[in-house]
Amino acid sequence: MTNMTNMTQAMTKKEVRLKVTEMLSAGAKKCDVFAALSGRGVKDRALARFIASHVDPQRCAQNKVHRRAVIAIGYLQVLVAVATAIFLASTTSVTFGLVFGAIVVAVAALFVWGFTKNIAGAYNAFIILAIVQMPRQLEGFSENPTATSIGLAIGVAVCAYVWFVRQRLFPDFVFMSPKKLDGRYVFAD
Repeated sequence: MTNMTNMTQAMTKKEVRLKVTEMLSAGAKKCDVFAALSGRGVKDRALARFIASHVDPQRCAQNKVHRRAVIAIGYLQVLVAVATAIFLASTTSVTFGLVFGAIVVAVAALFVWGFTKNIAGAYNAFIILAIVQMPRQLEGFSENPTATSIGLAIGVAVCAYVWFVRQRLFPDFVFMSPKKLDGRYVFAD
């Protein structure tokens, strides 16, 4: 009787996240995990996000080269951020260059950390940030259309590649939220 009572008790988000990880690591199907934990104190959308964000070690192994490429892109962004900070420090003010550099390097380093740890949120944040920055990349188009076009093409290619890798590691996402079909969350099992 106590076991049945424990199964229907409400759980905190942290408890649900741990239970999702435990059940999926034990080999349970995602749809079964969703059915078992739905209505246990966490909204279905949050539960679906926890499940969709869980990375399968087998998928990681299959996509090792892609993961390493995304991590390399992250490190390249750290280097670009450092170079930008040095340039700003030498052309404007040292304080501005250091502050700007510290912020940009910290953000780029967080992406590297998230990619290394296979955190879906890092991929999602990178994609959103890349999409938001694309209009800014067009600002210099009238002065230098060739360089601006090349920069934009590189930005779009990097964003598309990170999206591609995110879909291979976390196939249960549609844009930034878990897949939903006919009002129900669906998972790739």
